[in-house]
Amino acid sequence: MKNVERLILLFTIFAMAYFAVAKCVYAQQADEKQSFRLAPVVVKAEKRIEEAQDVPASITVLEEGDLKDMGIKSTDDLARHVPGLEFVDFGSRRHVLMFLRGIKSLPNGEPSTGYYVDGVNYSKPYMFNFPLFDVEHIEVLKGPQGTLYGRNTSGGVINVYTKQPGNDVSASVGTTFGNYNQKESRGYWSGPLVEDKLFLGIYGMAAYRDGYMVNDVDTGNKDGRYLDGKSGRIKLRYLANDDWEISMTMDAQQHDDGAYTARRTERNGLVKAGRADVDKRYHYSHDYESTQKNTCWGTTLISKYETGAGALHSITGYRAYHSDEYIDTDFSPLDVMRKEYVQKDSDFTQEFRMVSPEDKGPFRWLMGTYFFHLRADTETANLFGVDSANPGLKVDFDTERKNVGASLFGQGTYTMFDKLDLTLGLRGEYERASIESSQFNTPAGGPSSLTASMDGSKEFTAFLPKVVLAWHFNDDHMTYGTISRAHRSGGFNDVSAPAGSEVYGEEYSWLYEIGQKSFFLNQRLMFNVAGFHTEIQEEQLPLFKVASMQSYTANAGKSHRTGIEIESRYKLTSDLGLSANLSWLRAEYDEYYDPVIAQDYKGNRVFCVPNYTYGIALDYRRQLSEGWSLFSRADLMGVGSRYFDDANTVKEDPYELVDLRLGVEGEHLDCSLWVKNLFDKEYVAFENTKTGAAEDGAPRMFGVSLDYRF
Repeated sequence: MKNVERLILLFTIFAMAYFAVAKCVYAQQADEKQSFRLAPVVVKAEKRIEEAQDVPASITVLEEGDLKDMGIKSTDDLARHVPGLEFVDFGSRRHVLMFLRGIKSLPNGEPSTGYYVDGVNYSKPYMFNFPLFDVEHIEVLKGPQGTLYGRNTSGGVINVYTKQPGNDVSASVGTTFGNYNQKESRGYWSGPLVEDKLFLGIYGMAAYRDGYMVNDVDTGNKDGRYLDGKSGRIKLRYLANDDWEISMTMDAQQHDDGAYTARRTERNGLVKAGRADVDKRYHYSHDYESTQKNTCWGTTLISKYETGAGALHSITGYRAYHSDEYIDTDFSPLDVMRKEYVQKDSDFTQEFRMVSPEDKGPFRWLMGTYFFHLRADTETANLFGVDSANPGLKVDFDTERKNVGASLFGQGTYTMFDKLDLTLGLRGEYERASIESSQFNTPAGGPSSLTASMDGSKEFTAFLPKVVLAWHFNDDHMTYGTISRAHRSGGFNDVSAPAGSEVYGEEYSWLYEIGQKSFFLNQRLMFNVAGFHTEIQEEQLPLFKVASMQSYTANAGKSHRTGIEIESRYKLTSDLGLSANLSWLRAEYDEYYDPVIAQDYKGNRVFCVPNYTYGIALDYRRQLSEGWSLFSRADLMGVGSRYFDDANTVKEDPYELVDLRLGVEGEHLDCSLWVKNLFDKEYVAFENTKTGAAEDGAPRMFGVSLDYRF
């Protein structure tokens, strides 16, 4: 009942504010001297440059200043400030669980949300934990985006755009110090190599932090959940002539993190058997310290050529990913089982598209084609220890996957009566997935033998339409309605999956959305609201074999997501800003039967999806003297109740987090004090209820950051 009261109260506040402001705006005229307009926000959400308020879709946009003020340096940070976005790197940086509008991306499966950096797709969720440094702006598009972005965008799309070098020379160095021995160094240089022709940008950072999870078994290693990583980027931009621009980017990141520091809960098998105890919060007791080392690098080549018929874009991307993990998979002081996991990925993507000229009549269009070649090789070794039923047994799984595909897409918008926009789009996709997978068993002191193998290939096709109607009442108010389709690619489980579960098919989703985007008070107040209903068919769901500690994917159900999103910004004065957002979501299974445990989950809530999230923030900037100003920001973020299991028996109660930042900004020097999770709120980020292993949310973090600009 308390959760319902919270939701009703928040929704009432938003509704009262909306109607009160709507009444005021028509009841009085704003004095231009007292009007402090919100700056226009430009996005590339629909693969052309537009103002965000003119795009008939639900979009959260965070610009460079927002990212700095919010302290956003990772996708985990981003999720705290975007309504409807959940992100947990459960266990390790590779093991990512992500939800957008309640639609899940699974660690080893195909994602439901597209993730793009400068237009290049990062194909798997374990690539999404990208260090967000020197970012120009981020766009989070919500709801199925199949027509323009294609496969694996049922939840939406996250677009990250990094800074572009130009004629202005700029340079900066910075550092951060915080609790848990946190240290970070960063720097960049950007400027012309040849005036008006060739430009260079160099960016780099290194970060370290001790762990906040304590191992009660002395293994002689660091505390769990430590961070140790570095990242860099080099960008060249060339203006061949007035019509032709080319840019090339090379980037790399490397991390060595404490991993899988999960604590045991009462649902752990060893706890149930009386062989181990439940762990305290922020404590675990493993006889073997798990680690993960990963390297991710890539290169991007982007070309834009202006012609009389429109702009021709080419985006070429290559991504490589390598991860080495060593895991205590029994999560206990006993030597039951350990896992070694090695993964190597390589992705090649190519997009060509033609975009109509701006301001060339009532019809705007774009068309394009997209190619991809993805390869993933994994080597898994399960090592059974002296406390297991099969001491000395080693079980190896070697798997090679390939996905090759192409698509054609187009979208057009026609404006009628200078008010009504009709948008039609369609994408056709073809994909061929193949696999080779083998299992080898090696008993203690015995020879290795091939116990199972499989290979196969399957072709998939999809047609992804989109229809949008948008009515512009005037420059400040627009209403829209959308129907669109997206899909998640099918594929193969490895040889460890049960017989008959080797192949899983495509997952399809339909979106039905209506929304209103508005400015009030002479564009001092932005107020956007969207209502949506998404239906998912042939849903890909994670099933788990506890005996082998292996998961697999199956088309096991149908579900729906029905919700409301509200997002607002208000310029109270020239110095003071208020922002707020609310997402209410009902995510339920319409069909879902788990054959592993013979359990029917029809009517249950989707696991790990909160029934609401909200955020309220105040930011303040005031000039102290010439060249110096004071700034501060306070964020309150709330997360509603959620279940960690499909049976809806393990529930996490609602919680709130508070972040603060205070500092001074000068012509050359910025200094800020910051704290995240001010009141040191304890909460569970995720629990795998099948293994009884839980990951605690980060405790209070605080520190000081200094940046000097040359």
